[in-house]
Amino acid sequence: MLADSSAVPDALTVLLTQYKSYIVLFCVAAACTYLGTPIYIRLAVSRGWLDRPGGRKAHDSPVPTMGGLVVFLTVFTGIAVTLAWGNRVSAMLRDEWWHVTGAVVCTLAMIAIGVVDDLRGVRAKLKLLAQIAVALAAYGAGFAVERITIPGIGTTALGGWSVLLTLVWIVGITNAVNFTDGLDGLAAGVCFLAAGVNAGVAIWLGNYYMAVMMILLAGALLGFLRWNFHPARVFLGDAGSQGLGMFLALCSLHSAQKAHTAVMILVPLAALGYPIMDMLLAVGRRTLRGQPLFASDRDHIHHRLLARGHSPSQTAILIYAASIIIIAACLVAMTVNHPIVGIAVGAVLMLALFSVRVLGYIEWGGWAEREETKLLHAAANLARLRLRNARTPDDVLRGFSVFAEEAGFDSLVLQRGDNELSWGSRNGAPDSSRLKLPLAADWLLNVDGPSETVSDADRRSLIDDLGRTAARTIQSWPDAMPKSKSG
Repeated sequence: MLADSSAVPDALTVLLTQYKSYIVLFCVAAACTYLGTPIYIRLAVSRGWLDRPGGRKAHDSPVPTMGGLVVFLTVFTGIAVTLAWGNRVSAMLRDEWWHVTGAVVCTLAMIAIGVVDDLRGVRAKLKLLAQIAVALAAYGAGFAVERITIPGIGTTALGGWSVLLTLVWIVGITNAVNFTDGLDGLAAGVCFLAAGVNAGVAIWLGNYYMAVMMILLAGALLGFLRWNFHPARVFLGDAGSQGLGMFLALCSLHSAQKAHTAVMILVPLAALGYPIMDMLLAVGRRTLRGQPLFASDRDHIHHRLLARGHSPSQTAILIYAASIIIIAACLVAMTVNHPIVGIAVGAVLMLALFSVRVLGYIEWGGWAEREETKLLHAAANLARLRLRNARTPDDVLRGFSVFAEEAGFDSLVLQRGDNELSWGSRNGAPDSSRLKLPLAADWLLNVDGPSETVSDADRRSLIDDLGRTAARTIQSWPDAMPKSKSG
């Protein structure tokens, strides 16, 4: 029998009629960031809100940062418009006005912390304390993990563990997204997928709060990706990545708490599977190596994929594809019976273990490497402190020398034009190599040493990070450099 030719148009009409509010919100949000981001780029350039090249950064010229401000201006405006809309969706959203306000205020607090970090830099420990403070405020506002639903077993109340698990979820997701923001379009793309799948499941379950929040975020990120995908014309910045992490953590947490279903608990985990996995790997390897948990390195999953010869665009698309597979496995499992849930979770874990092995994370040098790494990081911490307090070029050079001596470098030369300051001895050994580290404007640091020392990933990562600290310090000075050369 032939299918009714009018069935498809009728189904489309029903879809557009039933979900027209969501469709309008998504399209308008996407259009706003698509059209608004170029305007912001010009503003950021004029105000000097730029992420300058140097260190671990792969871009060759300054790129406007804090583009996440455009994303959240769109999302928050969309929420305000929806609350005043006057239809069924806005009425349902007004019923959740307390949690809507809580999510917006806490996200704004995290964005503010990110803005300070982007413009001036914030120490990792201070940033963590600020995140915990915001997470505690969110807990007080009613965003809490109060119970866990285990398929096949039931729902279990957490009691006194509620505060701890809430903090772990909020701070963990915030940092997971922040760790992911190391490649053009990666954090924005992964969060777009997370917001999209959360929106779809929320609409299916009739969860208007989650649906509106996630549809607005998904639309805003889609329009922003046009300018953030490789080669990026604007970066999210810490303001954007930390804001995204906080917003996703709070919205999914409240929805899971309200729904009491395995779907709303496991779907956010699956949707954010890549950032969570990358963060757990970072915590694991840094703990084993004796590195501070918030130390920067070149061992994130996207770094490993780039090192295997993939381009930035290919790497981002590969990670998008992996995220889609994880999300699909979770959604299929949630629509069938509980044994399939276990099989699907087991399959995802096996896939994760296989990927970790292929990318080389299981290989590790042992305790000797751990002790050496701890010494390097201790020297880097002291050098960082001296660089932050530097008042002259000589102070900058002495700060770098603290690390250079422990790291095994032979010499340092701080240059600006024809003027230079030097430390150590340039012996010109056959196996010597040079690393050129751009600092601020026309400031350059040349680092000489044995080839294997200069090329060592841990040493390169640490001195790159010190270079960023020195750059911020130098940019705060009046334009000055000794007129005479000294050695």
